[in-house]
Amino acid sequence: MPLKIVQRTDRPGGRLQITGTVFLPNGDRIPVRRAAGSNNLQLAREEAAALEADLLRSAWHGERRGSRLYTEALAEWLKAAPRAMGDQQRHVRILEVIGDAKLSEVDQTMVNRVRAATLKPEASPATILRGVISPIRTVMNFANAQGWCDSPRFIVPKQSKGRTAFLYPHQFEALIGASAPHLEPLLLTLADTGARMSEAIEALWDDVDLGAARINFVRTKNGRPRLNVPLSPRTVAALARLPHRTNEIFRTQRGEPYESKERQEGGQIKHGWQAALRRAGLEGFTPHDLRHTWATWHYAKHRDLLRLKVEGGWSSIELVERYAHLMPGEHAGEIEAIWRRLPAAREGEGARAEAQWFQRLERSA
Repeated sequence: MPLKIVQRTDRPGGRLQITGTVFLPNGDRIPVRRAAGSNNLQLAREEAAALEADLLRSAWHGERRGSRLYTEALAEWLKAAPRAMGDQQRHVRILEVIGDAKLSEVDQTMVNRVRAATLKPEASPATILRGVISPIRTVMNFANAQGWCDSPRFIVPKQSKGRTAFLYPHQFEALIGASAPHLEPLLLTLADTGARMSEAIEALWDDVDLGAARINFVRTKNGRPRLNVPLSPRTVAALARLPHRTNEIFRTQRGEPYESKERQEGGQIKHGWQAALRRAGLEGFTPHDLRHTWATWHYAKHRDLLRLKVEGGWSSIELVERYAHLMPGEHAGEIEAIWRRLPAAREGEGARAEAQWFQRLERSA
Protein backbone atom coordinates (compact mmCIF):
# COMPACT_ATOMS: atom_id res chain seq x y z
CA MET A 1 0.00 0.00 0.00
CA PRO A 2 1.60 3.34 -1.05
CA LEU A 3 2.64 5.71 1.69
CA LYS A 4 0.16 8.49 2.38
CA ILE A 5 0.55 12.21 2.90
CA VAL A 6 -1.38 13.69 5.83
CA GLN A 7 -1.33 17.05 7.51
CA ARG A 8 -0.88 17.41 11.24
CA THR A 9 -4.00 18.85 12.83
CA ASP A 10 -2.73 19.23 16.40
CA ARG A 11 -1.20 22.61 15.68
CA PRO A 12 -1.97 25.53 13.32
CA GLY A 13 -0.24 25.20 9.97
CA GLY A 14 0.91 21.70 10.83
CA ARG A 15 3.51 20.19 8.51
CA LEU A 16 2.74 17.46 6.02
CA GLN A 17 3.66 13.99 7.22
CA ILE A 18 4.47 10.76 5.41
CA THR A 19 2.70 7.83 7.04
CA GLY A 20 1.88 4.24 6.29
CA THR A 21 3.54 0.84 6.12
CA VAL A 22 5.98 -0.55 3.57
CA PHE A 23 5.58 -4.31 3.04
CA LEU A 24 8.88 -6.01 2.20
CA PRO A 25 9.22 -9.08 -0.05
CA ASN A 26 10.19 -11.28 2.91
CA GLY A 27 6.96 -10.47 4.70
CA ASP A 28 8.41 -7.90 7.07
CA ARG A 29 6.75 -4.55 7.48
CA ILE A 30 8.33 -1.15 8.07
CA PRO A 31 6.02 1.41 9.69
CA VAL A 32 6.73 4.96 8.52
CA ARG A 33 5.77 8.17 10.25
CA ARG A 34 7.92 11.20 9.54
CA ALA A 35 7.66 14.87 8.69
CA ALA A 36 7.90 15.62 4.99
CA GLY A 37 10.80 17.75 3.88
CA SER A 38 8.42 20.18 2.20
CA ASN A 39 4.91 21.41 2.84
CA ASN A 40 4.28 21.32 -0.90
CA LEU A 41 1.90 18.41 -1.52
CA GLN A 42 3.46 17.34 -4.84
CA LEU A 43 7.00 17.41 -3.45
CA ALA A 44 5.87 15.47 -0.37
CA ARG A 45 4.32 12.78 -2.60
CA GLU A 46 7.55 12.49 -4.58
CA GLU A 47 9.51 12.20 -1.33
CA ALA A 48 7.17 9.44 -0.12
CA ALA A 49 7.55 7.50 -3.36
CA ALA A 50 11.34 7.82 -3.22
CA LEU A 51 11.36 6.70 0.42
CA GLU A 52 9.26 3.63 -0.34
CA ALA A 53 11.45 2.73 -3.31
CA ASP A 54 14.59 3.12 -1.23
CA LEU A 55 13.24 0.88 1.52
CA LEU A 56 12.32 -1.79 -0.99
CA ARG A 57 15.66 -1.48 -2.77
CA SER A 58 17.50 -1.92 0.53
CA ALA A 59 15.44 -5.04 1.25
CA TRP A 60 16.37 -6.58 -2.11
CA HIS A 61 20.08 -5.65 -2.07
CA GLY A 62 20.81 -5.86 1.63
CA GLU A 63 21.32 -3.26 4.31
CA ARG A 64 23.46 -0.34 3.27
CA ARG A 65 25.55 1.86 5.54
CA GLY A 66 23.30 4.58 6.92
CA SER A 67 20.06 2.81 6.03
CA ARG A 68 19.10 2.05 9.63
CA LEU A 69 16.66 4.44 11.26
CA TYR A 70 17.80 7.10 13.68
CA THR A 71 15.12 5.96 16.11
CA GLU A 72 16.70 2.49 16.18
CA ALA A 73 20.12 3.94 17.01
CA LEU A 74 18.58 6.09 19.74
CA ALA A 75 16.80 3.09 21.27
CA GLU A 76 20.05 1.12 21.39
CA TRP A 77 21.92 4.08 22.88
CA LEU A 78 19.33 4.44 25.62
CA LYS A 79 19.65 0.74 26.46
CA ALA A 80 23.45 0.80 26.50
CA ALA A 81 23.73 2.66 29.82
CA PRO A 82 21.59 4.56 32.36
CA ARG A 83 20.65 8.00 31.06
CA ALA A 84 19.55 11.02 33.07
CA MET A 85 15.86 11.87 32.81
CA GLY A 86 16.68 15.30 31.41
CA ASP A 87 18.76 13.71 28.65
CA GLN A 88 15.96 11.29 27.79
CA GLN A 89 13.41 14.10 27.56
CA ARG A 90 15.72 16.14 25.34
CA HIS A 91 16.10 13.21 22.94
CA VAL A 92 12.33 12.71 22.85
CA ARG A 93 11.85 16.31 21.71
CA ILE A 94 14.50 15.87 19.04
CA LEU A 95 12.96 12.61 17.84
CA GLU A 96 9.61 14.33 17.32
CA VAL A 97 11.31 16.30 14.53
CA ILE A 98 13.62 13.63 13.11
CA GLY A 99 10.89 10.99 13.11
CA ASP A 100 11.70 7.87 11.06
CA ALA A 101 14.60 9.40 9.17
CA LYS A 102 17.50 7.14 8.29
CA LEU A 103 20.90 7.74 9.81
CA SER A 104 22.19 8.85 6.40
CA GLU A 105 19.53 11.58 6.37
CA VAL A 106 20.55 13.10 9.70
CA ASP A 107 22.77 15.81 8.29
CA GLN A 108 23.25 19.54 8.85
CA THR A 109 19.91 20.27 7.20
CA MET A 110 18.19 17.98 9.69
CA VAL A 111 20.06 19.62 12.57
CA ASN A 112 18.88 23.03 11.38
CA ARG A 113 15.30 21.72 11.25
CA VAL A 114 15.55 20.39 14.82
CA ARG A 115 17.01 23.66 16.01
CA ALA A 116 14.20 25.69 14.44
CA ALA A 117 11.53 23.42 15.92
CA THR A 118 12.87 23.05 19.47
CA LEU A 119 14.74 26.26 20.32
CA LYS A 120 13.92 29.94 20.36
CA PRO A 121 15.34 31.98 17.44
CA GLU A 122 17.58 33.92 19.83
CA ALA A 123 19.07 30.79 21.41
CA SER A 124 22.76 31.21 22.25
CA PRO A 125 25.50 29.11 20.62
CA ALA A 126 25.95 27.25 23.92
CA THR A 127 22.25 26.40 24.04
CA ILE A 128 22.27 25.20 20.42
CA LEU A 129 25.26 23.00 21.12
CA ARG A 130 23.84 21.60 24.36
CA GLY A 131 20.22 21.25 23.26
CA VAL A 132 20.55 20.04 19.66
CA ILE A 133 24.00 19.32 18.25
CA SER A 134 25.54 17.40 21.15
CA PRO A 135 22.57 15.03 21.71
CA ILE A 136 22.27 14.20 18.00
CA ARG A 137 26.03 13.82 17.64
CA THR A 138 26.10 11.48 20.65
CA VAL A 139 23.58 9.11 19.03
CA MET A 140 25.28 9.33 15.64
CA ASN A 141 28.70 8.59 17.15
CA PHE A 142 27.18 5.59 18.93
CA ALA A 143 25.74 4.38 15.62
CA ASN A 144 29.06 4.97 13.89
CA ALA A 145 30.79 2.80 16.51
CA GLN A 146 28.37 0.00 15.59
CA GLY A 147 29.24 0.40 11.90
CA TRP A 148 25.76 1.65 11.04
CA CYS A 149 26.67 5.04 9.58
CA ASP A 150 29.51 7.42 8.84
CA SER A 151 30.91 9.73 11.49
CA PRO A 152 28.66 12.81 11.88
CA ARG A 153 29.88 16.22 10.72
CA PHE A 154 27.88 19.19 11.97
CA ILE A 155 28.60 22.90 12.02
CA VAL A 156 29.24 23.97 15.61
CA PRO A 157 28.30 27.61 16.26
CA LYS A 158 31.17 29.75 17.46
CA GLN A 159 31.00 30.48 21.17
CA SER A 160 32.47 33.35 23.06
CA LYS A 161 35.34 32.53 25.38
CA GLY A 162 34.08 31.34 28.75
CA ARG A 163 34.43 33.58 31.76
CA THR A 164 36.58 32.55 34.67
CA ALA A 165 35.14 34.58 37.52
CA PHE A 166 35.87 33.28 41.02
CA LEU A 167 35.59 34.43 44.61
CA TYR A 168 38.42 35.18 46.99
CA PRO A 169 38.13 33.65 50.46
CA HIS A 170 36.83 36.85 52.08
CA GLN A 171 34.21 37.25 49.34
CA PHE A 172 33.08 33.67 49.77
CA GLU A 173 32.71 34.08 53.53
CA ALA A 174 30.66 37.22 52.96
CA LEU A 175 28.42 35.35 50.51
CA ILE A 176 27.83 32.42 52.87
CA GLY A 177 27.14 34.76 55.77
CA ALA A 178 24.56 36.61 53.66
CA SER A 179 22.81 33.54 52.19
CA ALA A 180 19.45 32.21 53.36
CA PRO A 181 19.65 29.18 55.73
CA HIS A 182 18.21 26.77 53.14
CA LEU A 183 20.80 27.90 50.56
CA GLU A 184 23.89 27.67 52.76
CA PRO A 185 24.36 23.86 52.50
CA LEU A 186 23.94 23.99 48.71
CA LEU A 187 26.40 26.85 48.22
CA LEU A 188 28.95 25.21 50.51
CA THR A 189 28.64 21.95 48.57
CA LEU A 190 29.04 23.67 45.20
CA ALA A 191 32.21 25.47 46.28
CA ASP A 192 33.57 22.51 48.26
CA THR A 193 33.19 19.92 45.49
CA GLY A 194 33.12 21.83 42.20
CA ALA A 195 29.75 20.30 41.37
CA ARG A 196 27.61 21.90 38.71
CA MET A 197 24.20 23.12 39.82
CA SER A 198 22.36 20.32 37.99
CA GLU A 199 24.64 17.69 39.55
CA ALA A 200 24.05 19.04 43.04
CA ILE A 201 20.29 19.47 42.95
CA GLU A 202 19.87 15.98 41.44
CA ALA A 203 22.05 14.36 44.14
CA LEU A 204 20.18 12.07 46.53
CA TRP A 205 20.80 11.18 50.15
CA ASP A 206 21.73 7.69 48.92
CA ASP A 207 24.72 9.37 47.25
CA VAL A 208 26.07 10.77 50.55
CA ASP A 209 28.08 9.16 53.34
CA LEU A 210 28.37 11.78 56.06
CA GLY A 211 30.39 9.47 58.30
CA ALA A 212 33.05 9.05 55.62
CA ALA A 213 32.64 12.67 54.44
CA ARG A 214 32.08 11.62 50.85
CA ILE A 215 29.50 12.31 48.14
CA ASN A 216 28.87 10.75 44.72
CA PHE A 217 27.68 12.80 41.76
CA VAL A 218 26.15 10.08 39.61
CA ARG A 219 24.22 12.22 37.13
CA THR A 220 26.93 14.42 35.57
CA LYS A 221 27.14 16.60 32.49
CA ASN A 222 29.46 14.29 30.56
CA GLY A 223 27.90 11.05 31.80
CA ARG A 224 31.01 10.02 33.78
CA PRO A 225 30.14 9.83 37.51
CA ARG A 226 32.34 11.58 40.04
CA LEU A 227 32.58 9.13 42.93
CA ASN A 228 33.82 9.51 46.51
CA VAL A 229 34.24 13.26 46.24
CA PRO A 230 35.55 14.44 49.63
CA LEU A 231 33.51 16.81 51.79
CA SER A 232 35.05 19.28 54.19
CA PRO A 233 34.08 19.29 57.90
CA ARG A 234 32.18 22.53 57.32
CA THR A 235 30.08 21.08 54.51
CA VAL A 236 29.41 17.86 56.44
CA ALA A 237 28.19 19.93 59.37
CA ALA A 238 25.87 21.92 57.11
CA LEU A 239 24.44 18.74 55.56
CA ALA A 240 24.05 17.12 58.97
CA ARG A 241 21.77 19.96 59.99
CA LEU A 242 19.28 19.32 57.20
CA PRO A 243 16.01 17.96 58.63
CA HIS A 244 15.41 15.20 56.06
CA ARG A 245 17.35 12.12 54.97
CA THR A 246 15.48 10.80 51.91
CA ASN A 247 15.42 11.57 48.18
CA GLU A 248 16.92 14.89 47.05
CA ILE A 249 19.45 16.44 49.42
CA PHE A 250 18.83 20.09 48.64
CA ARG A 251 15.40 21.68 48.93
CA THR A 252 13.79 25.05 48.39
CA GLN A 253 12.71 27.31 51.23
CA ARG A 254 9.35 25.50 51.12
CA GLY A 255 11.07 22.15 51.58
CA GLU A 256 10.45 21.00 48.01
CA PRO A 257 13.03 19.60 45.55
CA TYR A 258 14.42 22.06 43.02
CA GLU A 259 13.18 21.83 39.43
CA SER A 260 15.82 20.24 37.20
CA LYS A 261 14.46 22.18 34.17
CA GLU A 262 15.78 19.27 32.10
CA ARG A 263 19.27 20.77 32.38
CA GLN A 264 18.31 23.26 29.69
CA GLU A 265 18.69 26.34 31.85
CA GLY A 266 19.64 27.44 35.33
CA GLY A 267 17.93 29.89 37.62
CA GLN A 268 16.78 27.45 40.32
CA ILE A 269 18.22 29.73 43.03
CA LYS A 270 18.15 32.99 41.07
CA HIS A 271 16.30 35.12 43.62
CA GLY A 272 18.06 33.75 46.70
CA TRP A 273 21.44 34.07 44.98
CA GLN A 274 20.87 37.68 43.96
CA ALA A 275 19.66 38.56 47.47
CA ALA A 276 22.78 37.00 49.00
CA LEU A 277 25.04 38.90 46.59
CA ARG A 278 23.29 42.14 47.42
CA ARG A 279 23.58 41.63 51.18
CA ALA A 280 27.25 40.61 50.80
CA GLY A 281 28.08 43.68 48.73
CA LEU A 282 29.01 41.58 45.68
CA GLU A 283 27.86 41.75 42.08
CA GLY A 284 28.41 40.07 38.73
CA PHE A 285 28.81 36.52 40.02
CA THR A 286 26.70 33.49 39.06
CA PRO A 287 26.21 30.19 40.92
CA HIS A 288 28.42 28.48 38.31
CA ASP A 289 31.26 30.71 39.47
CA LEU A 290 31.40 28.55 42.59
CA ARG A 291 32.74 25.77 40.34
CA HIS A 292 35.34 28.24 39.04
CA THR A 293 36.07 29.12 42.67
CA TRP A 294 36.57 25.47 43.59
CA ALA A 295 38.93 24.94 40.65
CA THR A 296 40.91 28.11 41.35
CA TRP A 297 41.28 27.22 45.03
CA HIS A 298 42.15 23.62 44.14
CA TYR A 299 45.09 24.74 42.02
CA ALA A 300 46.17 27.31 44.60
CA LYS A 301 46.44 24.48 47.16
CA HIS A 302 47.80 21.62 45.05
CA ARG A 303 49.48 23.16 41.98
CA ASP A 304 48.53 20.06 40.01
CA LEU A 305 46.57 20.49 36.76
CA LEU A 306 46.25 16.75 36.13
CA ARG A 307 44.72 16.20 39.57
CA LEU A 308 42.38 19.14 38.98
CA LYS A 309 41.28 17.68 35.65
CA VAL A 310 40.56 14.25 37.13
CA GLU A 311 38.84 15.44 40.31
CA GLY A 312 36.79 18.05 38.46
CA GLY A 313 35.59 15.67 35.77
CA TRP A 314 37.03 17.63 32.83
CA SER A 315 37.95 15.81 29.62
CA SER A 316 41.28 17.51 28.90
CA ILE A 317 44.10 19.48 30.50
CA GLU A 318 43.38 22.38 28.15
CA LEU A 319 40.02 22.95 29.84
CA VAL A 320 41.63 23.50 33.25
CA GLU A 321 44.69 25.49 32.22
CA ARG A 322 42.76 28.73 32.66
CA TYR A 323 42.64 28.11 36.42
CA ALA A 324 46.42 28.04 36.79
CA HIS A 325 47.96 31.04 38.54
CA LEU A 326 44.66 32.90 39.00
CA MET A 327 45.20 32.95 42.76
CA PRO A 328 48.55 33.09 44.58
CA GLY A 329 49.48 30.03 46.59
CA GLU A 330 49.71 32.22 49.70
CA HIS A 331 45.93 31.89 50.00
CA ALA A 332 46.16 28.10 50.52
CA GLY A 333 46.18 28.35 54.32
CA GLU A 334 43.22 30.72 54.30
CA ILE A 335 41.30 28.38 52.01
CA GLU A 336 42.03 25.40 54.23
CA ALA A 337 40.82 27.31 57.27
CA ILE A 338 37.51 28.12 55.57
CA TRP A 339 36.64 24.46 55.13
CA ARG A 340 37.56 23.54 58.72
CA ARG A 341 35.42 26.28 60.22
CA LEU A 342 32.38 24.82 62.01
CA PRO A 343 29.14 26.62 62.88
CA ALA A 344 28.07 27.12 66.46
CA ALA A 345 26.01 24.22 67.79
CA ARG A 346 22.29 24.80 68.20
CA GLU A 347 20.29 24.57 71.36
CA GLY A 348 17.03 22.76 71.97
CA GLU A 349 15.63 19.79 70.08
CA GLY A 350 18.22 17.80 68.17
CA ALA A 351 21.16 19.52 69.90
CA ARG A 352 22.49 16.28 71.43
CA ALA A 353 22.62 14.45 68.10
CA GLU A 354 24.21 17.46 66.44
CA ALA A 355 26.79 17.73 69.21
CA GLN A 356 27.92 14.18 68.46
CA TRP A 357 28.45 15.15 64.84
CA PHE A 358 30.46 18.21 65.83
CA GLN A 359 32.66 16.22 68.20
CA ARG A 360 33.49 13.81 65.39
CA LEU A 361 34.16 16.65 62.97
CA GLU A 362 36.34 18.55 65.43
CA ARG A 363 38.47 15.45 65.95
CA SER A 364 39.03 15.24 62.18
CA ALA A 365 39.66 18.95 61.74
